[in-house]
Order: sequence, then structure tokens, then C-alpha cells
Amino acid sequence: MLATVEILGAKDQLSLALAGSTNDDWLARDHDVDAPVYLFVYPSHTSTDPHRSRWSIAWPVGGLTEASMTAWRHIHADAYDNEAGLETDPPRYVYGGAITKTAGPGTLMAKRFMLATMGLPMRRRIEELAAETPLTTMETHPEDDSEDGQGWIRELLDRMVAMPPEVCGMSDC
Repeated sequence: MLATVEILGAKDQLSLALAGSTNDDWLARDHDVDAPVYLFVYPSHTSTDPHRSRWSIAWPVGGLTEASMTAWRHIHADAYDNEAGLETDPPRYVYGGAITKTAGPGTLMAKRFMLATMGLPMRRRIEELAAETPLTTMETHPEDDSEDGQGWIRELLDRMVAMPPEVCGMSDC
């Protein structure tokens, strides 16, 4: 599988426009069945402060029943060191699309908060909303000063809640 890498020239780039999400069906397909969608809260490797935890939205994939689902589809912002390499500069966050991966130690250690059971059209719409959500969220969530990507997930959750039911083609989404 080939990946396209785009170097962003502008330091003030606010969002990453995606042509589409990655296709990880070879690992575990996201079947057209209802699946629970969770907010994952991963413990920080560098701090005991819960405000430094990383968050993601995830759901199990790979089977036709929840018991047979072997992997997880994750939506989260990845942190990269700043260009100057200065410790005082916060990391740069990038969203490159939803990814599918098997459950490693981080997934097993994460606290899971179930959001809802959703069908495939709604889960695909969440992926689209993530691609449309700007990576800078200080204007919408000024209380998030931890620079850990939690604000981006909060903004995505706000957009999910505000989405009209007819958008995802279901009356109960």
C-alpha cells in the first residue's frame, strides 16, 4: 500500500484536507453491522495529570458480531515535534485519516467510555466529520490549554452531537 505524504509549507496551516480516509480493509473490514463507538482515554507516558491523557474515538471492526471483531478503527490526532526542535514549542498535531489496528498495550490500557451503538453509515460520517474538523480548537475550546489534542476530539464530539439525523441517513443516529 502506497502512502502519499504532503509537506505543509505554511506554518499556520490550520487543517489537513483529505481526499479520503485510508483503506485498512486488508487488516480488518468495517462491516455494515451495528458496533459500539467509544471515547478512549489513554494514560499519559510523561505525566500523572489526567489533562495530559490522549483521546481517540474508536470502534471494533473485523467481524460480523462484536465477539468476532479483531481490531479497532481509531480517529485521533497524531503529535509531531515542531520544526525547530525546541522543547519549549508545543508539538504539531496532524490528522491523517482513521486508522485500523489490532489491540496493542495502549488500547488495552485505555479507559473506554461508550458513546453509542452506531451503524456503518454513521461511523463513516464520523470519519468525514473528523476530516472536516480543524486541528486548531483554541477558539472553540479555550479551556483546553494542555496542547494534547483533546480539544480536537472535543470539537469533533460537538460536531457529532450537532449533526442532524437525516445527514447520516438514519432516524436514530
